[in-house]
Amino acid sequence: MKKTNLGVFGRAGCGKGIASEYLEKKYNYKIINLGNIVRALAKKEKLRPTRENLEKLQAKYSKRYHEDFVIEHALEKAKRNGAVILDGIRKPIQAKLAKQRLKARLILVDASPKVRFERMKLRRRAGFSKTLEEFKKVEAKENKIFRLDKTFSLADYKVDNSKDKKWLYHQLDKIIKKINDF
Repeated sequence: MKKTNLGVFGRAGCGKGIASEYLEKKYNYKIINLGNIVRALAKKEKLRPTRENLEKLQAKYSKRYHEDFVIEHALEKAKRNGAVILDGIRKPIQAKLAKQRLKARLILVDASPKVRFERMKLRRRAGFSKTLEEFKKVEAKENKIFRLDKTFSLADYKVDNSKDKKWLYHQLDKIIKKINDF
């Protein structure tokens, strides 16, 4: 039986990567991380991979493509792989194209702002917010830029990642069983 392609998305620090890695290992998916596509482009252009630089770079390259640079690149990669997870969908067009072209089912991973902020502090990525209030302001700006609320409204499933990994994995297993009939 052919497995259903997936899209995993959510706000910064929600646990998208952990969810994707679990699904990759347990169900033999291939992850295509959309954020890594932009970070690789930043490296190629010798730009520091701050959130601001990545947003500008994505906008610059998307002007050259019909829809969206990142999703177009990811969809090309998906053609060369079996069942895939598009990890880190951000824009509504990315979600729509994943559904249309890959027939992907979209999973929204969510957690409270405080939980996500604490997780992000541990990552120590360039340009990260120093306080929870600053984190919330950056998040509001990103929501406006990427229209995240619209993107998230396109989810087929939603999982709560405010607890432990065991709880997250349980929810993901239920979704996979439902869509792939495992």
